[in-house]
Amino acid sequence: MEKDDNDMPALISSSDDDKSDSDDPGDNFWDDDNDEEMMNMLTGEVTCLFCSDTEQSVDAIISHCKTKHHFDIPIYCQRWSVDCIQYIKMINYCRKEHPTPDQVIQGLMSGGVEWKGDEYMQAIDPCDLLLQWDIEAVIDLLPASNTRKTVSNLRDASNNFTEEDSNYHNIQSSEAIVAMTARVKAAEEQRDLLREELDRVLQDMEKLKLSGQQLVMNLTGDTKENDTPKIKKRDNLVDEDSYFASYSHHGIHMTMLKDEVRTKSYRDFMLCNRNLFEGKTVLDVGCGTGILSMFAVKAGAKQVVAVDSSQIIYQAMDIARENNMHENITFVKGRLEEVTLPVEKFDVIISEWMGYFLLFEAMLDSILWARDNYLAPGGCVYPDRFTMKVVGVSDPQLYQQTVGFWDDVYGFKMSCMKGPVLEEVQVCTVRGENVVTEPAVIKEIDVPICQVTELDFQSDFTLLCQMDAELTAIVGYFDTYFINDCHQKIHFSTGPKSVKTHWEQAVMILPKPMPVKKGDSVMCQITYKKHPHDSRGVIINLTVGQLKLKYSLS
Repeated sequence: MEKDDNDMPALISSSDDDKSDSDDPGDNFWDDDNDEEMMNMLTGEVTCLFCSDTEQSVDAIISHCKTKHHFDIPIYCQRWSVDCIQYIKMINYCRKEHPTPDQVIQGLMSGGVEWKGDEYMQAIDPCDLLLQWDIEAVIDLLPASNTRKTVSNLRDASNNFTEEDSNYHNIQSSEAIVAMTARVKAAEEQRDLLREELDRVLQDMEKLKLSGQQLVMNLTGDTKENDTPKIKKRDNLVDEDSYFASYSHHGIHMTMLKDEVRTKSYRDFMLCNRNLFEGKTVLDVGCGTGILSMFAVKAGAKQVVAVDSSQIIYQAMDIARENNMHENITFVKGRLEEVTLPVEKFDVIISEWMGYFLLFEAMLDSILWARDNYLAPGGCVYPDRFTMKVVGVSDPQLYQQTVGFWDDVYGFKMSCMKGPVLEEVQVCTVRGENVVTEPAVIKEIDVPICQVTELDFQSDFTLLCQMDAELTAIVGYFDTYFINDCHQKIHFSTGPKSVKTHWEQAVMILPKPMPVKKGDSVMCQITYKKHPHDSRGVIINLTVGQLKLKYSLS
């Protein structure tokens, strides 16, 4: 079927999570070479369960789900014995919650607990033709031992059980009931056998997965320090999946989009520097809802490739289509280091990758990998400059809330609880009036030339006190710059004296308040490095005067 201008933008998926068990014999139930349609009477516009594509009949949308999403509705309903009530709830669940095919399959395997609630009996669209489909009648016509059957064979079988209008569920004869009962019994026996086989396959897959992870870890461990592999594998793959899954929820994207300092800075950079984007190819790393990709299109980009490993990319596709930008943006789902992109080299790489205290989440590693592998000669990466800074603050209220609290908890001392609190970086907002020292720069990052090895660093710095006070914490933040080749340079800060952002500040609380005088210079040192057991976390060693402290940000 030819696509019109309103079709969904292209999605390219190279991650293992998006692959379906295409070797399953049930995947061939709908014969792609057979033009006949089953159940011609259910015609009219039907929307796909997993994307916004529409077809003009139930049969066509069933084939669409199988071909595009590898989700064969009748076969899966037969395999997990879905009755008409469960089927209705499943369809309404898909319409309401917008799950992925893999999530629906997991729900089928678990007995439909995801759509167990009565709220899924209420149709999102009462005219939804998929709800009018008699799934039990269709399942009854599927052979129990061989799910590979053409549509024409189904029609021949249906002649024994239907009226002239092909209404499958209107069975008139007791002979047909007896025959159907026999088929159901055979189907149940075959279902049990298939379930046992599926359990064995899943166990084998889990063993292979564990073996593969061990192999990757061993290979990583044998890599020499000076060798740079083309694709860097992270050790804790389970944590990686959880990390990307956290970006599937709409709440985190709403928080970032509502951050006007962040979002308007990117918008102003692109729209005020159209010379960088007009007619150019752009790579958007970690695209999220696709806001930066759409800014790039608005600034004149010829083609944008937007990459994200979380499920939010499906919403990004809908958003691009809703704004008539789907022809200019190609979405690719998967980890950047593992997918194949449709463009060999890009003129511009953009990303909003920054984490708390800049380097938490370790996303800059992926940006540098993209720069080395996908940036065309003379191309640019944005933002291109960053400055990491620290200041000393005096905030007795925050100190009391986090540390002093444990001295008297309803009349009991719990001082042992102070240790874990003092070992963690607190991410919160610090008021500008609590800053009592000059800021000190601990690291400058020039993205066009920076190397991953430079992201673990040590820096000596001095905090110059501006007033008499009791120092209660050292606070870290960062400044962001769009400078290279820009007609209009853009800059924003996440510091305590700037407009609040969703990054807030990284607060390292001291064990005890430290008295300081105006004009004092407090000698300090900071060591900043990736967490050895958390690929996204950070370990900070901090020396303040004579105090030697250690913090984690994870």
